[in-house]
Amino acid sequence: MKITRWGHSIGLRLPCEVAQAAGLKPGDYVYVRLLDSGDIRVRPVKNVQPAHPVNAVDGEASAAEAVLPPAVAAVTTW
Repeated sequence: MKITRWGHSIGLRLPCEVAQAAGLKPGDYVYVRLLDSGDIRVRPVKNVQPAHPVNAVDGEASAAEAVLPPAVAAVTTW
């Protein structure tokens, strides 16, 4: 699998089979954690709630409008 550049970031594409097995779909959030061994752990985030009502135009909340559960905010330091 190849890491690609997206703007000023880099990204990893998940194979469809892996995303489906993990129950992931476009727009979902994941935890990303670097382990002491150097391995990277990616886990689905459950219970992401929109901070504002759903957008009436497209029926989705934007990433800027989403609020992560307190546990995510406590461990995610960017």
